[in-house]
Formats: sequence, C-alpha cells, structure tokens
Amino acid sequence: MRRVYASLIAVAVTIVLFRVLAPQSALAGATVTVELLWALPAVLGGAAVGMTLVVASASRAGLAGMARFGLPDFGTSGRALSNALAWATIGVLAVHFTAAAFELLPGGHRAVAAIIGGSLGVGTYHLHRHAIEHDAYRTFNLVAMLLASGSLASMSITPTGEWWTRNFSTLGTSDDIAAACFNIAIIVSGAGMALLSGGLTRALVSDAYRVRRGRLVTMRALIVLIGLGLAGVGMVPIDGDTVLHNVFAASAAGAFAFLCLSMVIWAARMPRALVAFSYGALGLELFALFAYDVLGLFNLTVFEIIAFTLVFAWLIALVATTAGHAHAVGLHHDLAARRHAVTAGLGTRRGQSGSSSPDSRPVERAPHRQRRSAWTSARVRRATRRVQQPRHQQRVRWRRDGHADDPPDVVAFAQ
Repeated sequence: MRRVYASLIAVAVTIVLFRVLAPQSALAGATVTVELLWALPAVLGGAAVGMTLVVASASRAGLAGMARFGLPDFGTSGRALSNALAWATIGVLAVHFTAAAFELLPGGHRAVAAIIGGSLGVGTYHLHRHAIEHDAYRTFNLVAMLLASGSLASMSITPTGEWWTRNFSTLGTSDDIAAACFNIAIIVSGAGMALLSGGLTRALVSDAYRVRRGRLVTMRALIVLIGLGLAGVGMVPIDGDTVLHNVFAASAAGAFAFLCLSMVIWAARMPRALVAFSYGALGLELFALFAYDVLGLFNLTVFEIIAFTLVFAWLIALVATTAGHAHAVGLHHDLAARRHAVTAGLGTRRGQSGSSSPDSRPVERAPHRQRRSAWTSARVRRATRRVQQPRHQQRVRWRRDGHADDPPDVVAFAQ
C-alpha cells in the first residue's frame, strides 16, 4: 500500500517539476523535442522522490531487504529528514503557485512560503522521528502527502485562473489532467483513510487507555465516514452536483467535529495532550467557520484548507500520542519488574536483619543491642507487609505525575 501511494506521489511530483522546469514556450505547445527535453529531468526527479519516500516509510523488514541489495542504511534521522524536506517543498511550492493570494501580506508570498515551508519541515521531522516505528503512521503520512502533492500538481497546471478566490474544489472542475490530479488524489486519500481506521486506533486496544465498551467501534466508524466523505468530494465535483458535493463535505466535517467533541467519552484514560489538541482543533474549525460565514475575513478556500489540515493533523496526532510510547512501555515493564524484584530482596533482608543499613552494623553487639524495641518490631512488620502487598493494591494516581501522554505503567515506574 505504501509503495502504491509513493508511486502516485512520484507522478504528481513529476507534473510539478515539469511545470517548474519547463519554459513557457514548452508549455504553450512548442516542438515535441523541447517538451521531451524538459520531461526527462522531471521524470527522474519524480522517481527519485518516490524512492526516497519508500525508504522513509519502510518497515524494519523492508529496510533489511534493501540492505541485502547493497543499499545504505539511512537511519532514523536520515529518513525523518527526507520526509521533512518533502513536506517543506510541498508547502513552499503551494505558496509559489498561489503567489497572488499573498501579495497583500507583509513580506509577500516569499515570507509566507518561508514560514509555511519551515514550519512543515521542522514539525514533520520531529513527528517522523517520534512515530516512525508505527506502521499505520508511516502509511497515513503518505496518504496525507498524496492529497497535498495531488492538489499541488493541479495548482501548477490548472486553467481555472485564480481558483482560490472561489473555493478549493474548483481545482477539480476543469475536466482535464489538472482536475484529474485533484480528484484522483482526494478519492485515493479518502479511501486510504477509511482503510486505515483500524490501524490508526489499534493502540487504544491496550488496557492502559481503558476504552469503554463499544467506543472503539464508534471511533473507527467515524474515521471511515470522514474518509468516505473526502472520497465523495472527489467523485462528485462541485460543478457536477453541488448539493451532493456539499453533503459529502459536510458529513466529513460533522464526523470530525463529533470525534473531537466526544474525546473524553471514548476512553477513561485518553492522553491529555490529545484531548487538549482535539478541543483546540474543534475550536479553530468553529472560529474559521465563523470568520468565513459571519465576519467575512476570508473566503471558502481558506476555510476548506484549514478543515482539511485539521482532519489529517488530528489523525496523525491520534497515532503519535497513543502509540508513540509503545516501545517505551515494554522497556519500562521490564525495568519495573527488575525494580520490584530488587525491592522485594532488600525488604526481605531488612526483615531478617531488623536494620535498614546492614553494612553499618558492628560485627559484635552488646547484649542490650540484641533486643528490639516495640517501635523497631512494628517498623519491620510494616516493611514486610509493604513488600508482600499484591501489586494490584499499589494504586498510582498516574494523571498527576509523569508525562500526560504516558500510559499508567510508564508513569508508575517513573514514580
């Protein structure tokens, strides 16, 4: 699945590179020789990007297979850097192809491109390093990148003019290759989101989060509804059936809003960072809707871009916060078991010796030091009971200590 998405991204990148590299004479229909001359580096660049993304999103088994063919090991940092460069380039080129929309802002489109590209690069670098071991994240990262790169390819060659003055869906209305890039990208991305609904929520099955009965199925159904809504937006262009197109878009937005609004009811121990992000994302979407529909601060295109971004960002945050500590949980379980064994051994020795520091005892004691006071005997009995107390009775108020996103066992060890 990741190879398919990486291949589609490579095709979109090829179209974008041809648009950037080819002079206007080639685009206007000059000789076939000139067009082929500029198509060659574009195809090579797209293939290179596709191969880089395959490496950046590969599993451990896939990396081992590549190593057998003599390919170098890029490491976690190298894979995260390649993913970050891809996202940063998409952000910069998206601003480049819509430069007229940013000329009124301070610094113009160049300042906006630097801010958006830099933010995407830094953010996706750290995110990829954090969640690179999670299979669903690596796949969903390509799902989101396909939508972004397909939209970028459509922006680069669309004949619709200043499409951003109308709405984002205008990119899919030109009935040419530009519209195909947009519609196919959003259909395949929506389908991928629906198929990954189980993988995106798989970490919540852990007892650490205490998902309530039936809630996990509901969450997955809502994610599937979001994906199908996005796919419907691509299958029914806005100039074909406006009402049905808006129904698909509204169903995706409504499912996402319900997911965020009901975050605290899905699980008893949902990470607080994810809960805060969910409410923040919902608040931002409602504010954007108010600013567009009531205040008129920006047009429908800006609102749609904000809504798309929030949906994909929230689903990535869901994976990163719930599964990001999976490898640490196993380590802490092992260390906690060792710590419990050491504590039990020390407690046994204390109970046998009656002293907390056996090395400091003299070799021979006076007769009056052999006797234990009532206070010392009670202290030894309490220590012995604490060591022998079953683990399930040692309750930990995990929400007050440790990191908010750590599962209870991790925080218990931190204490």
